[in-house]
Amino acid sequence: MKMNTKSSLAPLVSAALWAVAAPAHAVDKVNIDWPCVQRKVENINVSQVWDGPSIDGLKGWWEDKELNAVIESVANRRVDLKEAEEAIKAFAGKLPAADKDPKLTLLFAGLFDKVGTQRRAVVNGLEKFLRSQRDRAKDIEDQGAAIAELEAKAQADEKAAAELAAAQEKFEWATRIFQERQQSIPVACELPVIIDARLYDLARTIRTNMSK
Repeated sequence: MKMNTKSSLAPLVSAALWAVAAPAHAVDKVNIDWPCVQRKVENINVSQVWDGPSIDGLKGWWEDKELNAVIESVANRRVDLKEAEEAIKAFAGKLPAADKDPKLTLLFAGLFDKVGTQRRAVVNGLEKFLRSQRDRAKDIEDQGAAIAELEAKAQADEKAAAELAAAQEKFEWATRIFQERQQSIPVACELPVIIDARLYDLARTIRTNMSK
């Protein structure tokens, strides 16, 4: 569909610019690059998911190959939660009684560190996505202005008319991509919540396999 008047472009351009500005300004006035209705929480607090022994300063899980392999596996979100919980139970079941609590505490420390890194990457990715959308919106605005100029010339200039048709097609494609990406934001914004919930469930599984 061809758009032949400047007024027909204005609503699309305005909608594009509003879409990338409204979420952040409406919800979080400090983190202006944050696109979600949920407030930005870059790091989850350990006390939100863990009531076991302190993991402050606890390191070295990577030195235990078997323990590190379990951490890598269960931290992977592509691994089904039930499968991850079974892996934790199987690991705990092989541990001597004297080693069980220290090893499982170390397991959680490694898992918390790994998942925390993943979560920060997701949060940073969401902000990068919004900045990209702002760039796209500005590009759409510039394209709209260029089309308006071509429309003024197209009636008397065949070259301008041909350029106008190509510019309109490019504009429509850019707008479609922008809108599709914008529609994906609410789903992407659920990722930190999903990560938190999975970590909580895995932490509960670890705790239920500890003696204290």
